[in-house]
Amino acid sequence: MRTAFRQLLIGAACWMAATGVASAQTITAGVKVGMVLSSVPDAGQVVDQVSDTQSVDVSAKLGATGGGFVQFAVTDRFSFQPELLYVMKGVKLDLNANAGTVTTGINYLEFPLLARITAPVSEQLRAYVLMGPAPAVKWSANASMDVAGGNVELSEDFDAAIGSRDFGLVFGGGLERDSYLIEARYTLGLIDIPTGVYRHDDALRNRAFSVMVGLRIP
Repeated sequence: MRTAFRQLLIGAACWMAATGVASAQTITAGVKVGMVLSSVPDAGQVVDQVSDTQSVDVSAKLGATGGGFVQFAVTDRFSFQPELLYVMKGVKLDLNANAGTVTTGINYLEFPLLARITAPVSEQLRAYVLMGPAPAVKWSANASMDVAGGNVELSEDFDAAIGSRDFGLVFGGGLERDSYLIEARYTLGLIDIPTGVYRHDDALRNRAFSVMVGLRIP
């Protein structure tokens, strides 16, 4: 699966590079990589059933993200920017009576469709803001429980408990100089991500904050 993902990213980067060369005046492309801090509020309503334990607290999980983008310039300041990102989301839960922790990972292929507004800060520095929808499909889901007796894998049951898609809204911004950029964004999940395998009273929605650095392909 990792090999297939690497091949997918290489293919996407090559396609975006070729597109940018073909129409350099209006279309550019690039790659991004960074870290994502994610959580799923009320995740214990499902994870507790998978692990057959009781959790008392939910905390954020640190993961990685990366992929590519294509920028279609409409005017000097406004652009349309579709992206393809691999995003490692999830959540960490502390168990009752300090019995241990349950760590989950929900990995997505995300397809943000963003409006981008750029404004000059100086001769070399530009600032920009991003906003738009971010549909996603689940790549994989895994979970493990760390307790006094050791590590217990819960991946098969947890994967069946998580739906195959997600949908969120992206709000972000960054700074760009020459071909380099640094960016921060928040993705607000809008749909209930579990399947109907386990009952839950509240909707479980992804929340993610990421920081990325990027390189625009010449």
